[in-house]
Amino acid sequence: MRAKRSFPRSGPMKDMTTASATPPNARTVLRSSGSTRGRMLPALCMLLAMPMVAVAAGAAAAGDDAVEALLVEAGSVKTSDVARFQQLLSELDARAHDATPQQRQRLQILRAYRHALLGESTPAVTLLEDVLAESRDVDIRFETGGLLSNIHAANRRFEDSLRILEDVLPLRDHIGDLETRHRGMLNAGVVYNQVGEYRLGQQLAQAVIDSRPQPRNACAAENLVAESALGMEQDVDEARLRANIAHCDSINERVFAAFARAHLARWLAASDRVDHAIRLLEGYLSTVENIRYPLLQGVYHALLAEYRLREGASEKAETHALVAVERTRGIGNAEPLVSAYGTLYRIAGGRGDAAATLEAYKAFVDAERRHLNDVKSREMAYQIVRHQSQQQAQQIELLNQKNALLELDQNSTKQRARLWLVVAGLLAFLLATTAYWAFTTKRLQMRLRRLAELDALTGVSNRHHFSEKAGRLLATCRQDHRVVALLTFDLDHFKQVNDRFGHEAGDWVLQQVAKACAELCGPGDCIGRLGGEEFAMLLPGCDAATGRRVAEDALAQLAAVDTRQRGYDLSIAASFGITDTTLSGYDLTRLMSHADRAMYAAKRAGRARVAVFDEDNVRALMPRPGTPDAAVDLRERRVQPV
Repeated sequence: MRAKRSFPRSGPMKDMTTASATPPNARTVLRSSGSTRGRMLPALCMLLAMPMVAVAAGAAAAGDDAVEALLVEAGSVKTSDVARFQQLLSELDARAHDATPQQRQRLQILRAYRHALLGESTPAVTLLEDVLAESRDVDIRFETGGLLSNIHAANRRFEDSLRILEDVLPLRDHIGDLETRHRGMLNAGVVYNQVGEYRLGQQLAQAVIDSRPQPRNACAAENLVAESALGMEQDVDEARLRANIAHCDSINERVFAAFARAHLARWLAASDRVDHAIRLLEGYLSTVENIRYPLLQGVYHALLAEYRLREGASEKAETHALVAVERTRGIGNAEPLVSAYGTLYRIAGGRGDAAATLEAYKAFVDAERRHLNDVKSREMAYQIVRHQSQQQAQQIELLNQKNALLELDQNSTKQRARLWLVVAGLLAFLLATTAYWAFTTKRLQMRLRRLAELDALTGVSNRHHFSEKAGRLLATCRQDHRVVALLTFDLDHFKQVNDRFGHEAGDWVLQQVAKACAELCGPGDCIGRLGGEEFAMLLPGCDAATGRRVAEDALAQLAAVDTRQRGYDLSIAASFGITDTTLSGYDLTRLMSHADRAMYAAKRAGRARVAVFDEDNVRALMPRPGTPDAAVDLRERRVQPV
């Protein structure tokens, strides 16, 4: 079974106040929804990001033992007992003058977490940046960077968040404390899930699970694995998820346990067990209300509203939907808010109340538009950071992502226009289906494009893509009156390699040839595998003489390949044919024909040679590098370009 829809996988605490338990009037909720613009991201970031206050265990001996004890206790209760956490911070503030410099840095991190807990991101960021500027301790820098990354993500500064992750993640192999390393990896996993890179988030969480984590980190990591599976629409291991719920309950991590139950409820509903999902959520609803976490309450009520409506209990569905709106409308772009408005919209449409339906529809469309824009901004931030780190390859990815966003925006606009003309239930279904189809289709197109353009074995362009790219380059160079050289070459005695050493050896040889020749190409050059053991290189701005030098360099590089490291006793050589547009014009077919004639002339003359085409015949050859004839004046053995 596949999960059809997912809500916020986890969430930071926007505030610690409980919204009213009495559901407000529907008209009041709908009218007030447009004015709320909270800025905290619905993610588990803040729960995971708090650094371990014991990252420098050895510092206790050098500092005040009482301060150390308070630091350790504050770190252990930060999510399970918020009131105690605040009390401990007050005590630590009073004893700050007794702390060592390292303890003061850890206290500063705790203060930053308190600000983040209250939604005060600006002072939290300032405190953490000061720690990064002052501290030289790798463990503290690793944990501080993780928390700072999560705060930036919570404030939708995804580019800053991902850049920090790029800096701190490589430090994890230098972290001596295993729990500190786990915490940083979970921080990164949460951020990757928020930008839609569920595979990376799942890999990091599974790596934590596989390395004997502490109970709290194990609870958080299992939650992250389940969230990633739902995000990628993979099957959820139900028994494993239930076991994690029991584990989180046993260590009193009620927030993690609550989100784990929400993940399980989504899976049960996607598996056509809506009644089981309802019982699961309602059985834990009183505990969720006592946690005093508005976003978590909104998730539960939004899910119950959707599932109750699917069961036909529209009055109960409306009650839960109104509570979900009340709890989450101050948390801008929260997906439970979108779901709750969608439920109210469908209920109003089912009653035939045109005015209520229109009002509910406006609120639903506005909430969904803001949520989709938020999702787009996360994905765009990830693409920008990858673009900066991987240069040209990421430029293509970034353009594709922009196109996908534009296409998604156009489809959303069309769907919103059609929603006025179609029944309420069908409209909501069409919008969700269209968004999913657009995303899946674009991803498939990108995958097929890579498969269609590159040779799977060597990684260079295949014949079709090489021909297209070469044609475009030739057309451009014709307009600019630039000369272009074409080299074709074929490996000598390649069949003997396959016969003597097997096709695995032949594949390896082809890969080494492609790698060696690609290193000789400049940014504007083009190399492709034409088929079998035949390759071609197009060199804009080069004439036949320059192409000949490139071919000589290629022969030398091929001869220098060490095949003995793979257990093969063989040498690699090729026969090259060269022409340029001065000799053969700008027609690709004619260029290929002339270069092939020169290449076959080189083969007939003894192989491992270079032949340059001219109008009369191919009559310039180069001896195999390293042979006695190599010292002969090559100028007498080659035909110069016409």
